[in-house]
Amino acid sequence: MKTLNAAVLYIIFGALLSSCSGGDPVSSSGDTTPTRSFKMGFTPWPYAATVEAVDTTYEFLEDNGDLIAHQFDGGIPWVEALEDDSFETYSDNLQSEVEWRVAKTEAMSGKTVYVAVSPFSSLRDGMALYWGDSTNEALPSPWDTYTFDSSYVALAYTNFLTEIIDRLNPTYVNYAVEVNEYYGNTTTDAEKEALIDFLSTVYSLLKSRHPNVYFMTSFTLSTPGSDKMIEAAELYTLIGNYMDLFGISVYPYAFFEHEDKGDPANLPQDWLYQVTEIAPGQSYFVAETGFIAEDLSIPAYSLSVESDEEKQADYVQELMQQSERLSMYGVVWFAPIDFDDLWDSSLGDDLSLIWRDTGLYDGDLVEREAFGVWRYWYGFGTSANR
Repeated sequence: MKTLNAAVLYIIFGALLSSCSGGDPVSSSGDTTPTRSFKMGFTPWPYAATVEAVDTTYEFLEDNGDLIAHQFDGGIPWVEALEDDSFETYSDNLQSEVEWRVAKTEAMSGKTVYVAVSPFSSLRDGMALYWGDSTNEALPSPWDTYTFDSSYVALAYTNFLTEIIDRLNPTYVNYAVEVNEYYGNTTTDAEKEALIDFLSTVYSLLKSRHPNVYFMTSFTLSTPGSDKMIEAAELYTLIGNYMDLFGISVYPYAFFEHEDKGDPANLPQDWLYQVTEIAPGQSYFVAETGFIAEDLSIPAYSLSVESDEEKQADYVQELMQQSERLSMYGVVWFAPIDFDDLWDSSLGDDLSLIWRDTGLYDGDLVEREAFGVWRYWYGFGTSANR
């Protein structure tokens, strides 16, 4: 790791921030040591499909965050979770994935754990697929006929989450990743009502089993005032009682509608603060975010955005300032390192290309300017005892 570059950036950004009103964290205890209100961390998303890449990524997480985020988006072991409710009946593939994460997390020193699990398919347009011998297998019968208002679905999902919670001992759990995306993709009132029933049941069961865990659902953010955000606010009025925190998924360079989206200077003034209108009176948690440090072009999505590492650094600074003002509970930067190698060797799809170049290190493991901003804020430590 190239600590000299980071140290120089600390000095540069320290001087800049000290001259900006409202930009610095402040001590919540009245002493002279600056603190931040929120925990900072990453997912262990690897930059390549190798053991070395996984180990290096975990080392990065150990050194640069006080929170580790585990996201499970490969389906649910619906059959086993309902019939036996025993971790040992899950496929070897799933057991190995969980046990590896547990071992890696326990080897780290004092990290707060955040877990995200999705009951929805990867495109958020249906129920999550089946995690059997591999991820995202077709749903077996009769699960391919069940909907979210089925008691079997709610119970199996809760049982699976309970197994994950018991092993990873998280402080925060997102039990419905990007819930407004699924809600927006539903086509009937019956589907919407089934979703509400599902969230109500799962939250009640989880909270009774784990009263000290903060449970959330996450919402994707788009342009403030857009139809999508109006719908998100409507959804919150229906499910706000089924969360302890309001989770935020935000990638404004891709999913906002303003011009020149690769430059954070063009962000709408309330790009993040809009959550106070969508979910007033709530507490907030940035469940995932990121920003590109290179130009992005995906013709299939009519997406063409110009950016660079200086603009990425500007986004990190803006994100931290806004998160402090909102007394955020946590901030998760999804991809710590560009995953060019993983994309070239294993992924190769248009969707994951959206996030490929959002690392605070580039694909050659060279620090970007944004890493210095991150380390500046991380160096303050957190006043949050939550």
